Amino acid sequence: MTLKSIFVFFLFFLSSYSYSQSFDSTFKIESIEIIGNKKTKDGIILRELTFKVGDTIVNWNYHAEQSRKQLINLFLFNEIQLSHNNGQVTIHVTERWYLWPIPILDYADRNFNQWWLTKDPKRLIYGVDLSWYNLRGRNETMVLNLVMGYTKSAGLTYRIPFFNKKKTWGVQLKLIANANREVWYATKSDKVVFFNDNDQQLIRREMGELVLTHRKKFFSYHNFYGGFRRIRVNDTVVSNEVNRGYLLYGLNQQKELYAGYQFVYDKRDFKGFPLSGHLLKVNGEMANFLVPVEDLQTLMFKVAYSRYFPVKGRFFGSLHGTARWYSNNFPQYTNVQALGYGKDYIRGYELFVIDGSRFALGKAELKYRFLSKKFKFLDHTKNYEIAPLSLFLSGYFDAGYVVNFDQQNGNLNGNRLPNSLQNGGGVGFNMVLFYDYCMRLEYSFDRYLNNRMYVSFVASM
Repeated sequence: MTLKSIFVFFLFFLSSYSYSQSFDSTFKIESIEIIGNKKTKDGIILRELTFKVGDTIVNWNYHAEQSRKQLINLFLFNEIQLSHNNGQVTIHVTERWYLWPIPILDYADRNFNQWWLTKDPKRLIYGVDLSWYNLRGRNETMVLNLVMGYTKSAGLTYRIPFFNKKKTWGVQLKLIANANREVWYATKSDKVVFFNDNDQQLIRREMGELVLTHRKKFFSYHNFYGGFRRIRVNDTVVSNEVNRGYLLYGLNQQKELYAGYQFVYDKRDFKGFPLSGHLLKVNGEMANFLVPVEDLQTLMFKVAYSRYFPVKGRFFGSLHGTARWYSNNFPQYTNVQALGYGKDYIRGYELFVIDGSRFALGKAELKYRFLSKKFKFLDHTKNYEIAPLSLFLSGYFDAGYVVNFDQQNGNLNGNRLPNSLQNGGGVGFNMVLFYDYCMRLEYSFDRYLNNRMYVSFVASM
C-alpha cells in the first residue's frame, strides 16, 4: 500500500470516531425571549431553532449548540448566545452591519496565484458592490454590482428566503450584463490563453435567471431554476486563426434557454469553514441552444459530497468528492471547463486547467487547530468590538481525472493533463475570522513534483 493510500485510509478510519453528548435535566419550554435583534424579525430567528414553545427538552446542550450554528449560518449575526432558566429560554444576538458599499478590487485571472505571476494592473477589475443584507429585517438580500477595468459589468440580485406563511418557499432574481476587450479563447499546454485585438470590445454576455427555493426541513433545500443566456463575440474570435470552435458551428452569437434542479442537504456546523457535518449537492440541468439546428439540447449532471468530522482533541478531518457528466462529448470551448475553475481544482495545479466534458475529483485533509480565541477587534465600533479567530495547520491530498474526447482523437494543443490521473498535496496554514472569512497559505506539489506556495481566500472544500 502506497503512502497516499495509507493517508486516505487513515482519514476514513478516523471519520468513524464518535463522541458522546452531555445531557442535563429535562424541562419544558414555556417562553422564548430574543434580545439584540433591533432589525431582524423574530420569525427569522425562530425558524432556525431546533425547538419551539411547548417542547420538552431532554438534551439542552445539543439544542443550544445546533440552534446557535444554524443562526450563525444565516450570516446575520456576529455572535449568538442561548440560555435557559426554569423553562424560560433567552437568545442574545449581536447583529452585523447590513449595508455594505464595498469597493471591488479583483483580478481577471482564474485565481490570485495566476494573476500574481504577471502582477499586471491592466488585468485588475475595480468597482463597487452595494450589498444590502437583511432588508426589512426578513433576511432578504439585494446586491447591486458596478464594475470597470478589465471587465465592464452591471448586475442586480434580489433574494427573498421566504414568501409564504410557513416560511418554506423563497425566490431569487438575478440579472447580469458584462463585456471584455480580451477573450479567454483556448487552452494550450494546460494553460488558458488570451486574445485581444487593438483594444476592441470582443465579447458581451447577458444573463437573466429566476430561482424558486423550497426548504421544508432544517437541512434540505430544493432549488428550481431557469433562465436565458446570450454570448456575442467579435467575428475575429471565431475565425480560423483564433478558435473556430469557441461557440457552436463557428457562430458569433449563442442564445440559450436552460432549466435545472438542485438538491442540497447541508448539515455543516459553520458554512464558511466547517469542522463537522455533511454537505451533499445534486444538480441536473438541461439547455436548449437557439441555433439553426432543431432540438439541439445538452444535459449536465453533477454531484458533490463533503464530510467534515472531529478526529480527536484539536484534530479535524474532511473528505470531498465530486463528479460531472456532460452529454455532449464535443462541446464548444465555453463548456469544456472541468478542473481548475472555481472550487473544482487539484491543489498543486492552481496555475493549470484540465478541460473536458466529464471529470471526477477527490480531496482529503487533516487539520490541527492550534488557536481558537476571541480578540478585541474594533473598540467603540458597534457589534465589531470582538472578533472570533481560529488558526489551523493542515495536510492534504487531492486527485482527479478528466475525460476529454477531443484530445483522444489527437487534438492535443500541447495539453498533457486530460485523460490521465493527476494528484497533488501539501501542507498549509488557515486563518478563519468571524467563522466564515478565510485565508489559506499552502505549499503544494503536483504529480510531477513541481512545488510552490499558493494563496487562497476561501475554504478548500
